[in-house]
Amino acid sequence: MVVMKSFYKIIVSALILAVVFSSPAFSFIPVTGAPSLEIASAQHETTAAFTATKVDLAGAFFYNVIQQPKGKAGFVSAETDKLTQFSLASKFGSQGFLAHNYLAGAAFTYLVVGSQISVTYDDGHRMTYEVKEIRHLQAINPNSPTTNFLDLDQNNEKLTAKQVFMQTYGVKDRLVLQTCIAKDKELSWGRLFIIAIPAE
Repeated sequence: MVVMKSFYKIIVSALILAVVFSSPAFSFIPVTGAPSLEIASAQHETTAAFTATKVDLAGAFFYNVIQQPKGKAGFVSAETDKLTQFSLASKFGSQGFLAHNYLAGAAFTYLVVGSQISVTYDDGHRMTYEVKEIRHLQAINPNSPTTNFLDLDQNNEKLTAKQVFMQTYGVKDRLVLQTCIAKDKELSWGRLFIIAIPAE
């Protein structure tokens, strides 16, 4: 009887994990080139583990942060001086900040490995992160948040949106800045990810 109960617990746990990790919401990379369509998320209300209010990029660029409307994980602010905190990232204990490449996202391209990013939170505390990796991906379908990608830094390896999400936002304690890469008049041709970890 005890063995059967343990067996059932294992089966139920496996089913729960399968549902969580097959969720379409985690196969979702917001479009940060073309104006947002405010695509509704498949998730229920999400709240960031830390609600950010300001971001300082290497002491050169300063932005206020706004939160995504409930259920709209595709929303990216159209305001010049604002970053948008990506609600789905908090599901994995990471922080994501989105900006269009023709607005605040243009500043992301000035960051290099080793750059410092400071974030101020709504409770007043501040944390500093250090850029450890910069990733460049081409979007097969530029204006789709569920498109597949070619990893331009890894010999054009093909990746699904879910793989990209898990490699970027799916790692606890990371800070990720995301914008689009423009090419040949296509504002959303690719995606740029600036990945940082807490500074020592």
